[in-house]
Amino acid sequence: MKKLLLLIIFVSVFTNAALATTWYVGPAQIYTLPSQVNALVSDGDTIKIYGGVYSNDAVTWNKKNLKFFGLGIGLNRTIIQYSGDIPNGKGIWVFQSPGVSDNAYIENIVFDGAQVSDGNGGNGAGIRYQSKDLTVKNCKFVNCQNGILEGNGSITNSNITLEGNEFTNNGYAGTNNAYFGYEHHIYISASADTLVVKNNYFHDPRGQANSVKTRAQRSWILNNYIDEAAGYGSWELNLAQGGLCIVMGNVIIQGTSGANHGICSIDAATNPINEIYFINNTVINKYIGNVYFFRNFATSGITTFKFRNNVFASLPGASNTWFTGSPAVIDTLSNSYVSDYTTLGFVNPSAGNYNLTASSTVLINQGSNAGSASNGYLLTPLFMYTVFTSSLSPRSVMGGTIDIGAYEYAPPLGIKQQVQNSEMAIYPNPFINQTTIAFSNEIKNGIISVIDVMGNEVKFINFSGTPVILEKGNLTSGIYFVKIISNKKVITTKKIVIQ
Repeated sequence: MKKLLLLIIFVSVFTNAALATTWYVGPAQIYTLPSQVNALVSDGDTIKIYGGVYSNDAVTWNKKNLKFFGLGIGLNRTIIQYSGDIPNGKGIWVFQSPGVSDNAYIENIVFDGAQVSDGNGGNGAGIRYQSKDLTVKNCKFVNCQNGILEGNGSITNSNITLEGNEFTNNGYAGTNNAYFGYEHHIYISASADTLVVKNNYFHDPRGQANSVKTRAQRSWILNNYIDEAAGYGSWELNLAQGGLCIVMGNVIIQGTSGANHGICSIDAATNPINEIYFINNTVINKYIGNVYFFRNFATSGITTFKFRNNVFASLPGASNTWFTGSPAVIDTLSNSYVSDYTTLGFVNPSAGNYNLTASSTVLINQGSNAGSASNGYLLTPLFMYTVFTSSLSPRSVMGGTIDIGAYEYAPPLGIKQQVQNSEMAIYPNPFINQTTIAFSNEIKNGIISVIDVMGNEVKFINFSGTPVILEKGNLTSGIYFVKIISNKKVITTKKIVIQ
């Protein structure tokens, strides 16, 4: 009976996958608007939308496991655009029914102009997500009251992943003061168990918007570029309910004119776990006035406050408060506090490039080992932000000591890092069952650490000069990173793919 039951389940799953349909939407297609396929799609279907502007076509999706792909590129991206108030009172695309419209995947689509009337809350969203589990990649949210507004009070275990997106000119744009500061680039509610925000570009908010506001129980804010720039926003990062928060490898910039003059904040510690890890960020103030770099409004409940290897730097002449509020910060080792960010030797800060140069001596090799979070997450950044439209750059620690800030200094071509890469080979890569890691004679012994994309070490091997066979074992298929620590205390990182 057990074998028969498993066979029935397998056949059912296979049949459903085989029956999934791909729908095409575009000016030259049978269906010229996304709304025209809304009543036709089934659970698990794919909707591909050609480039072009799709005007005033708000849709409430009512199926699970839908996948949306914009096929437009360059100047002909797939743009879902609304002008005026959206009649549904919520947003351009709405997923409002838990258990009915869960697990949406959305890629390469522009959401422009989401707005609802003040009578409907003044909080229209490019994506209004009230179901469970959401992934958004390579999308753009512009001129919306909210870029993404997520949340449903009946859910506590939704998982949200936002990667490679751009958010600009979002926030309330009306005239009613009661709505200022309540609409944001993204707002994630306590319905989210885990929020991952990685390799996104947030800039130029309006209407006192936060760039990132999260009440999620666990928030991973990794390798983003968050710049208020010329916008009129509030907090660049607001951890509204505390939670287990890992903020690592970000560039975070207070603009020249914002409404709040505060960069990062915690409102309260009301989530079940409240641990704040703020690691290897580059935080810049460009407002010449009174500015709070990190403000804690929680009077109790935070059990861990670890600030390591961050740059906190300002425009000359500003009055800066680096930390304020109770409880007292527990761990602030190896941070750099500088009143003039132009003295730090960044490559080109006026153009937004905060990579290090050889003159960044107060930052190079001045960091410390931040260890791991309580859940085992490795607090050593593996990547660096380059531009949100491309993959993150690997971060290899040179000389055995990490640099301060969001970037690791790499010597010119022909020196240490390039030599490292030539001294190690991994073959085959990708692999199915096993691969070989081989070294030149220069590397005598050391440690191999295999790390998954979330930064967790999943395998640890000592070696002594001879090639090492890395077995797939119980590792699942996917992308991993191999860190090699040699007898020279030089660390290099390479990507491997298990098929």
